Formats: sequence, structure tokens, C-alpha cells
Amino acid sequence: MQNMVFGPGNEGREVFWNTVNYQIPLDIFALIALAIMGWGLYTRLNLWKAMGKAEVRDDNRGERIKNLFRNGILQLSVWRDFYPGLIHGLIFFAFFVLIWGAAIDATSFYTGVHLPGKGYLAFSFIMDLFGLFAIVGCILAIDRRYIKKPDRLGYKGTPDNRPDDAIVLLLILAIMVTGYIVEGIRIVATGNSDFEKWSFIGYMVGQFFVGINVETLKISHKVLWWGHAFLAFGFIAYIPFSRLLHIVTSPANQFMATLKPVGQLEPIRDFENAESFGVGKLEEFTWKQIFDSDACTRCGRCQNGCPAYLTGKELSPKKLVQDIKDHWLTRAPLYAAAAKAAKTAGPDAAAPEIPESEKSLINDAVGVNPVWDCTNCMHCMEHCPVMIEHVPKIVDMRRYKVLMEADFAPELQLTYRNMENNSNPWGIGAHMRGDWAKELGVKTMAENPEAEYCWYVGCAGALEDRGKKVSAAFAKILQTAGVNFAILGAEESCCGDSAMRGGNEYLYQALAQANIEVMNGYGVKKVITTCPHGYIADLIAKGKIKPTKATEGLFTYHDSCFLGRYNKVYDQPRKILQAVPGLKLVEMEKHHDHGFCCGAGGGRMWMEEHHGERINNTRTDMALAVNATAVATACPFCNTMIMDGLKARNAEEKVMAKDIAEIVWEAMETKEEPKAEA
Repeated sequence: MQNMVFGPGNEGREVFWNTVNYQIPLDIFALIALAIMGWGLYTRLNLWKAMGKAEVRDDNRGERIKNLFRNGILQLSVWRDFYPGLIHGLIFFAFFVLIWGAAIDATSFYTGVHLPGKGYLAFSFIMDLFGLFAIVGCILAIDRRYIKKPDRLGYKGTPDNRPDDAIVLLLILAIMVTGYIVEGIRIVATGNSDFEKWSFIGYMVGQFFVGINVETLKISHKVLWWGHAFLAFGFIAYIPFSRLLHIVTSPANQFMATLKPVGQLEPIRDFENAESFGVGKLEEFTWKQIFDSDACTRCGRCQNGCPAYLTGKELSPKKLVQDIKDHWLTRAPLYAAAAKAAKTAGPDAAAPEIPESEKSLINDAVGVNPVWDCTNCMHCMEHCPVMIEHVPKIVDMRRYKVLMEADFAPELQLTYRNMENNSNPWGIGAHMRGDWAKELGVKTMAENPEAEYCWYVGCAGALEDRGKKVSAAFAKILQTAGVNFAILGAEESCCGDSAMRGGNEYLYQALAQANIEVMNGYGVKKVITTCPHGYIADLIAKGKIKPTKATEGLFTYHDSCFLGRYNKVYDQPRKILQAVPGLKLVEMEKHHDHGFCCGAGGGRMWMEEHHGERINNTRTDMALAVNATAVATACPFCNTMIMDGLKARNAEEKVMAKDIAEIVWEAMETKEEPKAEA
């Protein structure tokens, strides 16, 4: 019989155990622990099944298994944030190894087949080593959660420590420590031979018991062994009722992570027949959206980079998910009980009535302000190690507020009206969309239907004064490179992104469909947008354009959330800037996939910020902190927000905000003349 159930040092000596039969009571207690765990998981399963609309999340299983292996087994998503990743990794991999060790132990015990000499020594060393990893991980976790107390583990300075957080950490420590003590006693009592030194922690612990008589050691060993066993069985039984549940829910959620393009929102597909739009009640979420909330480990990575939270808004992606979970835990038992009653009553019985919730999902459980604070920057989803999908939930709740209750900010009401009437947020006459291009000789698709590329200029590039300068610079770059392109001009409609992400899905679909029909009419195959800087990088790489004029100054590049996190375009804009002679590039505090939003995304471009610091001002402060003389942007909204931030900080005279297209053209304009279009 072995001296441990779950932990290091599971290698026992038959001679030490042959006086007592441990197998029957051990098996009974193991079955009890497994039965409790099974009952808890079954109960939870009924709650998961009780609510939510249908959604397919088991397709393309090969890719999903790969995701599970990368993020569930290798923990790659956890390691992206090194120090907390290290803490979690120490505990996770320790238990992963120790569980397999316990399985090997159990096999040896029941079959009588033992590891050979060297294999046994290696086994002893590995078990002790990974047990030590678990202890170190728990100590670091306790230090971080209860002493250092980073804000991400709380909400606005208030720690989010719950009783079971401490119970789990102390339980793991108790299992490991008692395991080493039991191992140390056994080593001393059975002779303290040299090969036992491979169980190096147990061997060191055993030195504290040298000199105690064998009978006392046997009694102590028996008592502590059973104490250790009960702790291990308690751990197993406790899993469904504590944060340990994430052992099940986290890998499940990683397996079911969306395989759609980053940031894609599920459209409302049948406006004519749908009885409601968006999500105003918990049961209007899909089952997967609800399951997300039970997979959340409250690690706070989403909150730690959320621009709304970090500038004093009410939104915390972590808290929003937890608020949904709390609401679900009050509603799901009612639905589960009703489902059970209906099954018992039979198919002909009337469906049991479920009382309406006293709390509304948006106004009470989550709060209206958090729903509208979000910029859709995707930091939360990009950095969530268990692949929770925050943004679609927020947009679904916005859809309900806009389409069902007509309850949204007055600024958005004006914006939507302008988009409906004139197909742009400013309400400028749609017939003026192509005016900026006339003096540049840029043709429309009607004038050049054979154009290789249709350039979708967009509202800012076509109508906003600052945006028109960027469009002019980019048009000259394309002309110089000999690219055969044309624009839609007055036939172009707003892309509708602000409407879609602001909850007005109906308006978005109308605008998008208008553009699709026009492009289909011209047989468009290739589209360039006004965030085309990856295309500029390609033109430079192929030698079609050559920035040759030296540009002085220290530049910093602001990552657009939609160009960066949504489309993974990080390197191309930097390569463009580095290709400009004399230009020096420095990174801000937050960049690449840790970049900080300008504050304009998710329809926030058109809304006032009524709480905390303005997001664009905070981002501007990061640019000023590196003493940059210019901020390079790759999005018209970002450019506007940075310019406003520079004005707010009285820095517009010494620091410029320039689109990359402008920077490139300024480095080209004295050296190259436009070529005839290919």
C-alpha cells in the first residue's frame, strides 16, 4: 500500500503497510468523494442546460481540439501574462503531473506491478519536484491576492476575495504539506536508505523525525496518512461547489471558443418575423453566452486593459460577466425545476409557469452605463485565457435598448438620423462624397468601371475636413504607384459600423446592403479601404513607391484596435514608418495587442464621456510621456481623437497627429510624380 493518495512521494514500502488493510475503507471514501463530485457536476449541468437559445459550438472539432490542447493543456493563453501565468502554471502543471502520478500509484497498488529501479527513482524525484511547484504556486498566489492585492483582482480598489478562494489555496497547501510529512515519516521509519534521497523533499522533512521510535512513527504515519487522504478526497468532492469548477468549465469553454473572424457579430437575420431584437432577458442569450459566465475565473486580465475601466467608467468586463452569472444563478434553478416538472408530467401537460424576475438584466443586474461604456476594442476577448466573449453580449444588450426600447444617448439619436437621411454621421449631403477627389483626377467607378480596385473611401475620408487631406495623400500615393483604382463617389454609403456596434442593427444592414448592391453592380472584386496601410507596406516592399525625403522628429505609432486586434495588422504600419528616411520610432506604454483604445470605437465616437477621464486624453498622455513630436495613426477616428487629446493637453503646437498616408506622401512628393494608371 502506498503512503499517499494525491501528491508527492507516493512510493511506499510493502513491509511498512502489511499489518493493516487500507484498501476497503480507502475505496469506500474514494467512491463517496467521486459520487459527491458527480452529483455536483450533474446538478450544474442541469443549470447549464436550463436556459439560453440554441447555438452550435461543436463543429470543426479538429480545430477545437487543437485550441483545447494549446490553451487547456499547454496553457499558452495563460502564459501571455507572465507572472500570474507563472503562478497558475506552477499549480496547474503540478496537479497535472501529480494526478498522473496518483494514477500510476493506484495501478501499482491494485495490480502489484511496480516501476523498475531507475524508473521508480525518477518517479520519486518528479513527484516531489512538482509537489514543491504546487506549494510555491500557492504561496505566490496568496501573496498576490491577499498582500499585493492588484486592482485587477478586485473592482475599483475593493478586493474581490471570496471565502472559497482562500479555502482552495489552503486546501492545496494542506494536501502537499501533509503529503511531504507522511513521506518523511515513512522514509525514516523504513530505514532512511540512500535511494530515498530521490524523494528529496520528503527526505529533508524526514530529518526532523530522526530519533523517534518506530512504533510512534507508525501511529503518526497512520493518522497523518488518513488526514492527507481525507483532504485529497475533500478536494475532489469540493470541485463542483467552488472556484475549482473552472477545472471543468475553462477547458470546455476553450474547446467551444468561436472560430469566426475576430470581432464578428452574429447579425439579426429575420427582422420581418422576429418578436424581439437583441437581448433584454437572460434567456434571450444563447446557452454558450450564459456558459461563458460560469467559465470566468475572475483573473481580471480583461479589466486590466479595458480603456473604459482604466479611465474611471463603470464598465469592468470581469464584473459584467460576473453580474450575468449572479443573475443566472437566481434564474436557472427555476428553469431547471420547470424542465424537471414538465418531464415528469408528460408531453400533454401544460408547461409550468416561471415567474418573471424582479430584476431586469440590463437595468438592474448589469447596469445601463456599463453596457454603453464599451468601445468594442476587444482587449477583453483578446486577453481572456478561457476565451469568454464579452463584446457580443454587450452589443446584444445595446440592440435591445435601441431597437426595442429606443433608449440610447441623444448624441446617437442625431448620429443615426444623419446616417438614415444622408448616409453619414454628420448629415452632410451625400452628393458631396466625391467632391474632394475632383481636382486630383480620381475617377469614379461609373467613369472607370474596369478599375482593378474599388477604393471605399468612407465617411471621414470623403466628408470630414481632416479626413479629406488623408484621402488626398493616399490618392496621390496610389497614382504614383500606377494603381488602377476608382471610387464610388456619390454612390457610396456609410459603412454603418457605428450603427452596428451601437446597437442599431437595422440601420447597419440597410447601409451595408446599399454598398453591396452598388459594388455588385460594378462587378467589384478587390476593395481598398481608408485604413489601407498594409497595402502601402506592400507597395514599398515591391518598390512601386519610395519614400526618399528625410523626415525629422520622434514618432510614436498608435495602434488602431480594429486594424490591430481585429485584423492582426501590427507590423505593417511600423515597417512603413521605418522605411521613411530619418524617421525615429518609439513605442508608447501600451502597444501592439496591449494597445490602448483612442475611445472612438463601438459607436463611442459620437457619444460624450460622462464619467471619469476621457479615453483619448489618457491615450494622448501616453504619447506625450515618450516625448514624441508626432503621433502616427492608421484610422480617421483615431486621428481625430488624438488631435482632440492634444488640444485638451495644450500640446497641439508642439506635437502633431498624422495619418501614415500623409507621412508617406510627404516623404515622396518632391521626388516622384504620379504615373499613368496601369
